[in-house]
Amino acid sequence: MRYTRFCSTLILLFACVAMTSQAENLATYYAGANNKKGADLKTALYGIIHNHTNIGYDGLLSAYHETDKRADGYLRDWYSNATNYVIGGPKENHSYSGEGDGYNREHLVPQSWFGSGEMKSDLVQVVPSDGYVNNRRGNYPLGENNGGTWMSANGYSKLGACTVSGYSGQCFEPNDEVKGDIARVYFYVLACYENLHPNWNGGSASQVFDGKKYPGLKDWALKMFLRWAKQDPVDDVERARNEAVYKWQKNRNPFIDYPSLCEYVWGDSVSYCFDVSLPHGQGEVVIPDDPDPDDPNPDNPDNPDPDDPVTPDNPGAHSGSIVFSQCTWTSEKHPTYGNGYTATANGLKISYYTNTSQNGVIKTDAEVRLYKGAVLLIEGAEVTGVVFHAYDSKLANMSIDGKSYAWQDKATMTWTGSMNPFLVMAQDGQSRIASMDVTIAEPLITGVEDLCRPSVLRLVFDEQGRYVGHSVPARRGIYLIREGERTIKSLVK
Repeated sequence: MRYTRFCSTLILLFACVAMTSQAENLATYYAGANNKKGADLKTALYGIIHNHTNIGYDGLLSAYHETDKRADGYLRDWYSNATNYVIGGPKENHSYSGEGDGYNREHLVPQSWFGSGEMKSDLVQVVPSDGYVNNRRGNYPLGENNGGTWMSANGYSKLGACTVSGYSGQCFEPNDEVKGDIARVYFYVLACYENLHPNWNGGSASQVFDGKKYPGLKDWALKMFLRWAKQDPVDDVERARNEAVYKWQKNRNPFIDYPSLCEYVWGDSVSYCFDVSLPHGQGEVVIPDDPDPDDPNPDNPDNPDPDDPVTPDNPGAHSGSIVFSQCTWTSEKHPTYGNGYTATANGLKISYYTNTSQNGVIKTDAEVRLYKGAVLLIEGAEVTGVVFHAYDSKLANMSIDGKSYAWQDKATMTWTGSMNPFLVMAQDGQSRIASMDVTIAEPLITGVEDLCRPSVLRLVFDEQGRYVGHSVPARRGIYLIREGERTIKSLVK
């Protein structure tokens, strides 16, 4: 047992070293995107991937020998599973009257939408496909339909009225096995051509693109592509193509390198800063339903191996001081509490909102002013104690969890209890606060996972942003794991 576990530990250590090396290479390439989120992250990606080698329209056909070769040597056809084309063979650019007659180059974002320019020969978004099926797609938007107009062989691709809420026009539906690939191509296009896509208006472009720098897509299309990316995750075929593309045109698709990056730009993680040090390809961690059936003694916290040390159940507490003069504040609007500001300190999100017609804003670099009705929020952990420190003598009572608290000696206010999130509301007048001492419940971190990363505060949230504890629940769902300034997505199947 000890020998088996020791070998397993060594394997994990070597795996961690390999992932660390990959992550370091990517972290260098994507350094400009570190600690960015939302629109700023999208713009940072533009700066990284926009400048690349234009291999030319004819160069695409040569590149397909490396980017789109199936395991059996034939061409990977993105729109048909009924073809076996020899790459560069007699059916390359061959005329067609039906499926299987020849293959050509397909612009996943139709050229009629954007016109000319280097995107016409961008290897990321121009892929090989059956010529006849490509022609049936035309310049229709991508979507989902019932195949009412037409279907390719085996129902692999479909044409019909769109069934996605928000768009009812004619659309082309690719097969499920390439939907995630195509979604990540669209995300790439939005980042790589951020300077151009707001002006695309040819054909049906205005039905898909919103004419804005951010988010860039109409709501129906963005939600659909985010869903496709989740339902069809990155696989080895897609990773291999990304590497081959990089060889040819010297840029990468970041949404393949970091599978959950799209969530930090547009999705459920948009309020979190992206961390480029995430392990390569590990933006989503899949946790199996059951223990390894080949393990004769799977880990069981209720029946631990007698040879393994047991960490005492004594979580203790973690305290930290948050000084407002050291925070970097950004404006934010809360759906309930109105306009305000937010900052991150000690792994916690600190926010305050006016909730009033008065301008409860930061008057100096050293304080936060809370007027009557203004709200201060601490999110990211179970808060068990807060000591507020006054900036000056202008102070008002504050309500915490329905109970009124007053300042002691015009200097401090102390609260103890258990709240997540922690919320305080100014009751009258105004309070000028310089800093807070925050105590939070500290997680119990055990297990071999600590061989791969140092012990840091772990906080787990569900897809709706609700705090669920310090470990990922066993029930199915998508969870966000915050470890210090790092955020990792966990998918429990």
